[in-house]
Amino acid sequence: MSVTESLKDAATYAALRTKLAWLTRQVHVHGETVTTLASTIDDTAEQMQDASETMKALAVDSATTAEFADAAVVMTTAKEAAGEYTAAADSAAAAADDAKTTVESDHGGIADAVDTSPVEMAEAAFYTQP
Repeated sequence: MSVTESLKDAATYAALRTKLAWLTRQVHVHGETVTTLASTIDDTAEQMQDASETMKALAVDSATTAEFADAAVVMTTAKEAAGEYTAAADSAAAAADDAKTTVESDHGGIADAVDTSPVEMAEAAFYTQP
């Protein structure tokens, strides 16, 4: 199974575990990327604000300095949104980790028993409990 297939294609325990591990990693990576971008945006916003203040001190016209100040405000807002995204990504990653743990705890023993059994599995009806 390709890791980019949907979960509905994860028809076996092993495939589901592989898919959940891949999805969890993807969520973590995206969160890290957004955190890095947020830091860069924050630094740039500070530099834009500094440029605006410097231009004001040099008596540059107010329209020009206002453009720099406005850009700094927009960048700060983008940084805050990135922080919210990162928090949501962290929650999503935790949920994916929980799903993976649940799959392993609920089905791992069964998968191990099947994998180590010296005989082939019988039809599902054989294993039905009265």
